[in-house]
Amino acid sequence: MKRDNVNYLLVGSFVLLMGIVLLYALYRITGQAANGEPFVTHFANVAGIKAGSPVTLDGYAIGNVASIEPVRRDGRNAYRVTLQLREAVGIPADSRARITAPGMLAAPLVDIRSGQSQEMLAAGAELPGEAGGSLSDSVAGLAGDLRALANDGIRPLVEQIAGRIDRVGGSLEENLPATLHELRSAMTRLNATAGRVDQLFSAENRQHMEGMLKNGHDASLRIAQLSQEILGASRELEGLLKDSRLIVAGSGQDLQQSLRHADALLHQLEAAGRNLNEFSRTIRNNPAALIQSRPPVDAATAQGEKP
Repeated sequence: MKRDNVNYLLVGSFVLLMGIVLLYALYRITGQAANGEPFVTHFANVAGIKAGSPVTLDGYAIGNVASIEPVRRDGRNAYRVTLQLREAVGIPADSRARITAPGMLAAPLVDIRSGQSQEMLAAGAELPGEAGGSLSDSVAGLAGDLRALANDGIRPLVEQIAGRIDRVGGSLEENLPATLHELRSAMTRLNATAGRVDQLFSAENRQHMEGMLKNGHDASLRIAQLSQEILGASRELEGLLKDSRLIVAGSGQDLQQSLRHADALLHQLEAAGRNLNEFSRTIRNNPAALIQSRPPVDAATAQGEKP
């Protein structure tokens, strides 16, 4: 029994010690026990931050908010925020402090934006504060912009669209009956035309058209055959013309030879005619020459006997 009490005492002591260590760690994390350099800034609105809120320099954690006190400045309410910086960092004299949220679900913090000055602020100096862009302010601004857009842009547009729809509806009510009547008439004519088309393509007419197409096909075949026959006949006629040219060429040579013979014969006949004329003239002049005539003397003999 005594041993069990000792075990319980040891376990309880261990749990108590761990709790103290955890509280000390949290105390150290919040920066309340940090020995750093204090700086002061003022904000008109400290919504979202409190004592222990982180302080960053260009996003780098350097300390925490030590305290927040309301004060009066320039006749207006303001809040004096004391920053306890754990890290020994240099802050340019033209730096600015603002309240911002690093993420949509993250808690707001005080962020110091470094300036360009070469002069550094001393411990305890005041940092100028500026209005922060918190998420709630951004959402409120966006809501205001959306409200203005809805009132100034979307609502007039919807009213114009509604007016045009009303005008279109009235025009449809006026013109729709006449349009429907014309549409019915067009459908009636279309049905009549469809009936004529069905009648045109009836079984009997299709048979006639098939017969016409078949006859046309046969006629085209016959025309093709006729064209082949005409082509063969033209080739045969061409050969016949070539043969006739050859025949005419051969007959021309024979005809020239006959003409030469005929020319010689005509020459002889002409000579005989002259002799006959001479003989008839001699008889007319001297009929006794028929009785006293001597045989003709050969021209060659007469020339040989000529002295």
